[in-house]
Amino acid sequence: MKLNPATEWSTRTQTIQVLGANQSTTALSNLVSAQSYTFNPTSGNSVTIPVTATASKVQLNISANSGAPAGQVAEFEIYGTPAANPDLTITGMTWTPSAPVETDAITLSATVKNIGNAGSPASSVNFYLGSELVGSAPVAALASNAIATVSVNAGARNAGSYPVSAKVDESNTVIEQNNNNNSYSNSAGFTVAAVQSSDLIVSTTWNPSNPSAGNSVTFTTNLKNQGNIASASGAHAITVTLKNAAGATVQSWNGTYNGSLAAGQSVNVTMGTWTAVNGSYSVTTTVAADGSEVSTKQTNNTNAVSLYSGRGANMPFTIMEAESTSNTTNGTKLAPNFKPGDFAGEASGRSAVQLDATGEYVEFTLTSPANAFVLRNAVAENTTGTVSVYANGVSKGKFNVSSKFSYLYATPSTLGRLGYDNASGAGLTAYWLYEDSQLMLDQVYPVGTKIKIQKDAGDVPWIYVDMIETENVAPAQANPDPSKYVEVSSSKSIEQALNEFRQDTTKKGIYIPAGNWTINSKIFLYGRATEIVGAGPWYTKLVAPQDQSNTDVGFNIGSAANGSTIRDLSAWGNYIYRTDGPGKFIDGNGMQNVTVQNIWVEHFICLYWGVNSSNNTFKNNRIKNTFADGINMTNGSSNNVIDNNYARGTGDDSFALFSAADAGGSYNVGNKYTNLTATNVRRAAAFAVYGGSNNLFQNLYGADTLTYPGITISSYSFGYNTLGFGDQDTVIDGATLDRTGGDFWTSVGADDKINDYQNFGAIWIYGGDRAIKNILIKNVDINNPVYFGLMFQSMTPNNMVMQNIRVENVNINNPTRYGIKLVLRAEQGQGPAYGGASFTNVKVNNPGISAIYGEAASPNFTVTRVSGNNW
Repeated sequence: MKLNPATEWSTRTQTIQVLGANQSTTALSNLVSAQSYTFNPTSGNSVTIPVTATASKVQLNISANSGAPAGQVAEFEIYGTPAANPDLTITGMTWTPSAPVETDAITLSATVKNIGNAGSPASSVNFYLGSELVGSAPVAALASNAIATVSVNAGARNAGSYPVSAKVDESNTVIEQNNNNNSYSNSAGFTVAAVQSSDLIVSTTWNPSNPSAGNSVTFTTNLKNQGNIASASGAHAITVTLKNAAGATVQSWNGTYNGSLAAGQSVNVTMGTWTAVNGSYSVTTTVAADGSEVSTKQTNNTNAVSLYSGRGANMPFTIMEAESTSNTTNGTKLAPNFKPGDFAGEASGRSAVQLDATGEYVEFTLTSPANAFVLRNAVAENTTGTVSVYANGVSKGKFNVSSKFSYLYATPSTLGRLGYDNASGAGLTAYWLYEDSQLMLDQVYPVGTKIKIQKDAGDVPWIYVDMIETENVAPAQANPDPSKYVEVSSSKSIEQALNEFRQDTTKKGIYIPAGNWTINSKIFLYGRATEIVGAGPWYTKLVAPQDQSNTDVGFNIGSAANGSTIRDLSAWGNYIYRTDGPGKFIDGNGMQNVTVQNIWVEHFICLYWGVNSSNNTFKNNRIKNTFADGINMTNGSSNNVIDNNYARGTGDDSFALFSAADAGGSYNVGNKYTNLTATNVRRAAAFAVYGGSNNLFQNLYGADTLTYPGITISSYSFGYNTLGFGDQDTVIDGATLDRTGGDFWTSVGADDKINDYQNFGAIWIYGGDRAIKNILIKNVDINNPVYFGLMFQSMTPNNMVMQNIRVENVNINNPTRYGIKLVLRAEQGQGPAYGGASFTNVKVNNPGISAIYGEAASPNFTVTRVSGNNW
């Protein structure tokens, strides 16, 4: 034990006891009884205490100090020799038969030796073929230098080559001298020879591939013989079964192929049709065993895949609206409206339930099993508190609710500031009123369970309940391969794990287990492609410091780390207002071949803003309560796949393409934005495309935009160097827009003026100051738009001519004013529209005023009615 040796320190005595524990217990016992030791600067101000013991943990108990009111230690050093311990290793592997064929059951054996100097307790060996764990065998206790051989039956295998490996004590339950020698591998392994057999496999597809309610869906099964001889002749019976999320059979079809299939041959069999109902389903296809198919080739005769019917993303949760008539409540249901800054107008579905007295509640009935819940709610400004939750009348705890990230301010004439200011003041109006709370309960509750949100004594004074998301969350995912992924722990930070990964070329990346992991700054990925893997977004949570605000945290992906993956985690920012520049969870200009999958982010500025970023995949992500865009690709970002993502409460366009060239690049081309949901967009559009060429937006669902359209198609440059639309089509194919459109910007001098704002339709086609051409909008359902279904507008004096704009198969239902509006004058000096558009099978149903407005007063815009329109 050492103190500072400087002469300024006076001599002192300290009474010290040494305690310790060995590796098999946590209980401390006395090693050296308490006695007085003298620390003198003239002799180094240090004390050496002899100890004779075996210990894995040592503790000092200082009970007296003549020089200070508490114990003092500057350095605490322990010297000794390693105690005896076992050391398990695998010295070799064998398999029988040595030259197997596909019908042989293969036995794998491993020889385990304890090369340590102490006996080992019982352990186990895991056996692998390639990366597949095929079995585990117990190993009895081994004395020092003892050997044991253990085996597993790996079963029959298909023809091919199989590397073999084994790991003893892979879970590290045995304390050893060395844990790095527990593996054995033989990369050559063995080869399984093929047997003569047919091998029938089936796969079923459906058309349309992204159905929604009411579609007639046709199912086709592909039957293939992937064996090495022809199948038997005669009938090959095929069954296809469609089941809903509860496992109940919805429909089944039987089909037959008659005749022999040569090796490698395949045929299609039409199975039947189904009228789609929105929801999640499974499709299971089975072909009967073939007479020429040996038993080992019959294990793949059944194939199961998932089918999702409905526009937008297929997410693992179910949304339930509080105001739904299927719920019971003694609270106050709000009358719907479209007004921003209003608790109904900003709610999902434009209504909510207010609970403002003790005992008031809203009760939901689960339609799918769930153990985890997200509550969208609004409470008073500067409030932090709780609201209670019950399952079948039994209290299950409380949601923590807060206004920390809500209440942003502007004036009705300065909505362009929305999101930037969170300070109240005279003449200011509060917007962005809602926030989310999350809670995982103690078990999975079945369909039919009553989940009640109730204001109890001690809860917040009042709360607006908008909706809940119910989810059946699986247990936390384990490290996919401890030998390949460095694991973060309480003693190994994310940065330390990344450094360890970069120093070992055999590693794939890092694993971040369940827990709240504080990140204080951006984490840089560099050197080579890196996999960041979590235990699942409900479990692995990266958290910005919650005692700070607007801290720029997340990942920054350097060019040398292209090809990286970030998946299966959530990130919780601390942004409370918008600042342009920082705040993106992922930075990475020029990012290439990166996959971002199953990520859940909240309270950032954006998930990602891409600059010259191409060939990336964003899939199965949740983006909530951001202060700007969800995902926006710019500056030549091309061939990206943005698929099956859900955004709610973004502070700007949820999913966007902006073909700017201010930071380099050319047209954005070849991007696919598919299977996307964007709701409660707090500013701007659910989906937006500002120029580009050959880009696809397909199977979209947008709802409840507060200020802007559901879909914006614009060639405005915003003062940047932009390129407009190119020579290949931009396609919007398959979208449902509910209650979209809104008010933004002022409308001094406007025609058709009903308030002080510019009124936006569900889809806005805006010819700005760049080329606007080659746009196809098809297969769209617009329901209850705030003002209009389709809106065409031109910027003056540019008057860019809208060219080759086609609108096909669009239903506009219950627009409050017009089905289609040609804007004559958005504000003084702006308008009318230039160019034209063609309309095929466009139906306007039950317009509030008329099907179309402005056609007669738009001499420079040609409306071409092709066929099938009802106006």
